[in-house]
Amino acid sequence: MTDIDERLLALIDSVAACDEKRLPLLTLHEARAAVELLQLLNAGNGEGAYAARHLARNLARRIPA
Repeated sequence: MTDIDERLLALIDSVAACDEKRLPLLTLHEARAAVELLQLLNAGNGEGAYAARHLARNLARRIPA
């Protein structure tokens, strides 16, 4: 795992651990597009690919089928 992966994962995990009331940041269409873009980033296996895969999974679990 690269330094950028570690930084991105720390940001992702800190948001997930937050207990504050949160409002939706994305529409359903934006969330689906974000998942697709993250999957493309992950497919490249470059810097940030591990964090992209992690975030894509988190988002995909929350999107209604």
